[in-house]
Amino acid sequence: MRRAARLSTLLLALALAGCASEPAPSRPWAETAARELHLSVTSFELLGRRVTVTRSTTAAGPLPVVVYLPGIGQGSDAGQRWAAAWAQAGHAVLGVQPLEDDAAAWRSTLARTGEFRALGELHYGDAMRADRLAALRRLLAALQAQPAAAGVALDWQRAAVAGYETGAQTALDLGLDATAWQPRAVLAISPPAMDAAPATPPALLITSDTDGDALGLVRQPAERRRAFDTLRPGAGWLLALPAMSHAALSGTLAPEGWHAQDQHRGGSGSLGGQRGGMGGGQGGGQGGQHGPAGGVPRGPRSGSATEAAQADLAEAMQLSAAFLDARLRGGAMPASPHLQTR
Repeated sequence: MRRAARLSTLLLALALAGCASEPAPSRPWAETAARELHLSVTSFELLGRRVTVTRSTTAAGPLPVVVYLPGIGQGSDAGQRWAAAWAQAGHAVLGVQPLEDDAAAWRSTLARTGEFRALGELHYGDAMRADRLAALRRLLAALQAQPAAAGVALDWQRAAVAGYETGAQTALDLGLDATAWQPRAVLAISPPAMDAAPATPPALLITSDTDGDALGLVRQPAERRRAFDTLRPGAGWLLALPAMSHAALSGTLAPEGWHAQDQHRGGSGSLGGQRGGMGGGQGGGQGGQHGPAGGVPRGPRSGSATEAAQADLAEAMQLSAAFLDARLRGGAMPASPHLQTR
């Protein structure tokens, strides 16, 4: 009951942020998380990569672990809405972008020249896919070698790997090598069209009927459920949300300055004149990188940070936290009309 009450408090805070009608004063996320959500947000360097740790300030260790892998153009601090929900549920969330090339994607020559399909083919392609998986394996080994690096004891026997976009692809790719360390669960948010590996751990996929692709690689949102359709029977769940844009599913805070840009560009229609404190898109990572982030292919910066800020991710956050609780603590998965079981 206490955990449910904390999660309800988090969801209320996120909803209030998304409903604000006037721009809120800029405040560092770590300060907001500590003051309003009782979360600790810290970071450290490991193997040349930044690891961002989000955890409850009241939870005692050892804590179950969720390793979160951001998408193209995002840094380790992306996906704050997901990280906050899972941390409120009692997990330590470790965000890391395994490859610098992924973090810097929107500063690349392909991005600067508008070659977004080529950029997508590069980052989802076999070479970078293999490099990303190998880099993640090295990072996981290093993280497990120092279980208190997050400022609290971590329980790597109860660990999950979650990801968005390329991060979802890599989380699902962990099952390619059944002899290597495997998490107890995988959470794939807006994955590309791909088959699940035979040894993929129990997995929850999250997408929507409007989960498009500004890079031009996914022709229909339904293609994103392919991994679910190829999971082992009894080892897969699919949360298919209605009318949730690709940008909103990132769960990332809107970078400062996107509010005014969305108004000028008419980025989100009737939502263009509103701004909540939390948004989606690709640009919440280090250095404010940004790029195509919308539900349909419309070119650079398609999709709207304000649209993502208004998005109601409450059900997705609740069900993803319940999935993690079920896989890492032995809880039960709740029922939902949007949740399918393999």
